[in-house]
Amino acid sequence: MKTELLYQADPFRKECDGKVVFVEFTDLIVDSTVLYPTGDGQPNDKGSVLIDGKEYEIVDTWQDGTWVHLISLDTYPQNIVGKMVHQTVNWDVRYIHMKFRTALYIIGGLAYKQLGATVRINQTYDDQAWIDLNFDGEFTEEQLKKLESDANAIVQGDYEVQYSYVTREQFTSDPEMVGINRGKIPDYDKIRMVKIDDLPIQHDIGTQVAKTGEVGKIVFKSTLVKGKLSKRVTITLE
Repeated sequence: MKTELLYQADPFRKECDGKVVFVEFTDLIVDSTVLYPTGDGQPNDKGSVLIDGKEYEIVDTWQDGTWVHLISLDTYPQNIVGKMVHQTVNWDVRYIHMKFRTALYIIGGLAYKQLGATVRINQTYDDQAWIDLNFDGEFTEEQLKKLESDANAIVQGDYEVQYSYVTREQFTSDPEMVGINRGKIPDYDKIRMVKIDDLPIQHDIGTQVAKTGEVGKIVFKSTLVKGKLSKRVTITLE
């Protein structure tokens, strides 16, 4: 068994019920959740859990590989294994993370398509995000301006963000999938992929908006050289 990740099937789902499978002081494990655990550059969701009429604030959400842990400031009741509890995500914060994540995937897809650059790592915050691009060469001002302009053109196109699943065999046999992921093969039997407009299809375990128009204007705030190959682009949204 493992926690069912309801946010992957529906990133816009804000509430759910889940059965408690473990509890210890401020640590609660449920069999299904809408709360995203820290991972892949996306911060953990915060929210609340309602247990017997009392609301417990969730300040951290993390995954141990199998189960999602909901961490509260207050100690949970200790005799609730098997009980159904109601979870609610802090939607305002989650939605900001979703917009930034889609923006980063647009930039990453364009960088690979136009420059052959791959994404080394990315990170989202509540007010900005950054993406590290592996690129054997120097980013010119013209290239950066085109990347920013083309990213915003995709936003304005209001394209649907589409999800699909592929097998490991399908993933490894597709040069583009392997290439944009720098040869890293996700350790899943079914690999979740995201497709935006005509950009290369990319692996994603997080949450994104439904259509690119929700993102808002992407602004390249700064760029930074990180070693010989990695260039960091920091963005904000307007």
